[in-house]
Order: sequence, then structure tokens, then C-alpha cells
Amino acid sequence: MTLLYLDIETLPTDDESVIESLAENIRHPATHKKQETIDAWYAENKESALRDLVAKTSFDGLYGSIACMCWAFDDGDVQHTSTVDMTESQMLDEFYSAIGNFGKIYFHGGSTEQSTTVVGHNVSGFDLPFLKHRSIIHGIKPHDGIRKAMNAKPWDSCIADTMLLWSAEREKRVSMDKLCKAFGIEGKGDMDGSMVAETWKTDKQKVIQYCKDDVQRTRQIYKRITFS
Repeated sequence: MTLLYLDIETLPTDDESVIESLAENIRHPATHKKQETIDAWYAENKESALRDLVAKTSFDGLYGSIACMCWAFDDGDVQHTSTVDMTESQMLDEFYSAIGNFGKIYFHGGSTEQSTTVVGHNVSGFDLPFLKHRSIIHGIKPHDGIRKAMNAKPWDSCIADTMLLWSAEREKRVSMDKLCKAFGIEGKGDMDGSMVAETWKTDKQKVIQYCKDDVQRTRQIYKRITFS
């Protein structure tokens, strides 16, 4: 069995038609009845409301996109691919090819594939669904090992979600940074997921390094939780 430690960083939509649609659906509070009150609310709040709606598309594979992906097999080095020097579809294709190349076991007369367990923090709730949706949109077929995880239940053996391994109870789930602090692992420092989109505009390498570090943190957390 291969352990595939995975993390992705995503960006909000930059599609003007999507942004226009979001703007058209902004509604004033139902308590505002007078036209002048409604007009004043839109003048004061519409721009910030639209910014918030656009930012939220970074959580939705239908509209957002992947900026970079980082992964590691077992105890190997962290690898990455990003849209710095390729398209999103090329990036997905490169990632799936890497899984296929690593997972092959050759023998006299042919080859077979190792089973793969995808490890990540909230990987079943975010990374895998986002990857699945972007792959569908681009028409890029995922490698069978990760496609199985995309369609599996969060507790299936092909997924090891460190957030759920810590606690399956919703009210007891914790962030990666909190687990790092509890386990004595170096945390996220001055960077967090909410800063990715703005940081990507000015310092793409900082985002890529942040993603790489999250893979390292995930591996350390997984080993602590599973007493590996």
C-alpha cells in the first residue's frame, strides 16, 4: 500500500460572467422596505458583499481553480506542480501521471498497481471533491487510485483524513494548526489559507512553499495519530 500525502491551494474565480452573475444575485436585507434605504444599503455594501462571494468560490470546484498541488509518497520528498508554468489541466495530468508512475510494480511479464491511501487534513471534505470537479471540468481522467478515493466514503480505507482520524464528532474536529501545537510540530506561522489568493498575486513561491509545508505537517500529524 502507498500513502499519498496531499494538499492543494485554490483560487477564486476570475471569470467575469460568473462575477456578474454573483453581483446580480446580491439581495438587500428583507427588513429594508423604503427605496432610499435599499439604495443606500447597496451603495454601502454591494462591493464588499461581492468580494466575499467571489472569495468563497475558492472553496467550490465549479468556479474556483487550483493554484498548486503538493504531495509526497510514503516517506519520500514533497513534490509539487502549479499553474506558474502550465495550465490547470496540464497540472492535473502531471499529478495523475506521477501517481501512476510511483504506484507501478513490475514483474516478469507485466505490471500491477499498488493500492493507494490518500492522506490529508479535511482531504475528504475539500481536496478530493475539488480535484474531482476540476478534473471533470477539464476532461482529465484521474488515476484509478485517487479516483477511488474521490468516490469513497470518508471512512473507507483508501482515505485517511487526519481531521476525522482525530475525531469523527463534528464539534471536536480541529484545525491542522491546533493539532500541530498539541503535538509540538511547527505550525503555519504567519500564513493561512485565507491569505492564499492575495499572496498568489505577488509571491507565488510563498504559496507553493506553504502548500509543501502543509504536506510535511500532514505526514507528521498522521504518524502521531496512527502511532506509526
